Amino acid sequence: MKKELAETLLAKIMDWSDADKARERARLEIFASYKYDEYQQFSPGRRFIESLALWLAQFRPGVERRVAYDFVCGRLIFFTASEINHLVELTFPTIVRPKLIAAACEQSGLPHVRVKAAVATTAYQALRRRTLFLGMSDGARTDWFRRANPEISNEQVFHAYDVSGVKTADLLKKLEEDLSEILGAPPEGEVARFENVVLLDDFTASGTSAIRYDEKAGKWRGKIPTIIEHLENGTGVGECVSSNAKVIIIAYIASSQAINHIKGKLKDLPFSKGTVEFYVVCELGPRVPLDEETDAAFFALMNDDQYFDVSADDKHGEVGKTSKRYGYANGRLPVVLAHNTPNNSVYILWAEDVHRVRGLFPRVSRHRKLQQL
Repeated sequence: MKKELAETLLAKIMDWSDADKARERARLEIFASYKYDEYQQFSPGRRFIESLALWLAQFRPGVERRVAYDFVCGRLIFFTASEINHLVELTFPTIVRPKLIAAACEQSGLPHVRVKAAVATTAYQALRRRTLFLGMSDGARTDWFRRANPEISNEQVFHAYDVSGVKTADLLKKLEEDLSEILGAPPEGEVARFENVVLLDDFTASGTSAIRYDEKAGKWRGKIPTIIEHLENGTGVGECVSSNAKVIIIAYIASSQAINHIKGKLKDLPFSKGTVEFYVVCELGPRVPLDEETDAAFFALMNDDQYFDVSADDKHGEVGKTSKRYGYANGRLPVVLAHNTPNNSVYILWAEDVHRVRGLFPRVSRHRKLQQL
C-alpha cells in the first residue's frame, strides 16, 4: 500500500478534520521514521502507517478507534535495534567490570576507590580473561557485545550456552595461552579455568522460560537450571569452569515481574560449585504494565471477544497459567522490540497473521509451524 493511500485511509477511518490530519500526520510520520518502520516482522509492502490503518479499521468506529489510537500515541514502548545495542554496550562497563575491579582490589590489597590502579594490576587482567560470556538466546547479540568491548578476547565469548566438547577444549587451550602471557608462567589448577560465567539475554518479561519449578515433576526447568546442571555435572561448559564459579546472569531488558520471579527462584536453586546472581541493564518499572483502572478503556477493548482469537492460547502458553489475552503470564506489557513483539505484551498488539484478529505489530512465534499443522 502506498504511503499516501494509507494516510488517506487512516484519516477516513479516524474521521479526522483537515486540522486533525495536519497535526496527526506530522506526529505519525515522526513515529514511523524514527522507530516503528523498523519493525522486522511487517509483511512485504507494509510499514507502520499501513499497519496502523488496517489495525484501527477492525475496531468499531468512534470511541473504540480513538481509544486504540490513544494507546499507540501514549502507552506504546518500542525498542529500536540501536537502543538495544546501546544496552548491550553498557553491560560490561556498568555491571561486569565493577565486579572484576572489586575482586582485583581484594586480591591486590588496594582500596576500592583506586580504580585506575586496580585495572592495571595482573589480578584484574587475569580475572577479566577468566570470565566467560555466553548467550542464552538468539537475542543475546554476542557479536555486538564482542565488538563493543575490544579488551575482551574473542575466545571468551560464545553465542550459546550448550558448548560442544571440541569448543570446550579450544576455550581452555586459548585461556591457558593467554594466562601464561598475563601471569608470566603457565596457570595451574583452578587458575587455568574460568572463574566467572556471564550469561547474556536480551529480554525477559515473566522469567518463567528462564527458571521455574515443576511441582508435578518435582524438578527445575528453564534455561538457567539447565546451565547450572551442566556446571554441576562438569559436562559441556562445566569442564571450563572452576569449582568456585560465579555465575552472573544479565538481561538487557526485564520487567519488574521477571526480576522478582527470577531473583526469588534463584534463592532456592541449588548450586554447590559457586554463586548465581541476576542483573538487569534496563528495568521496565512497575508502571509499565497496563493497569485496569488507568487503562480501563483499552482493557474494555481487550476484554471484547471480537478482538481475541482463542487459538492464541495454545499448549505452549500453558506454562504462563493465564490466557494470552493480556499477554503471556499476565504480562500486560505495551512493549515492542524491533525484531519481534514479545508475547508478554497484550495480544491485541501482537496478534499473528495466522489469527483472525489483526495485530499492529504482528508477532512471529517460534512455535508457528506447529500451530499450522
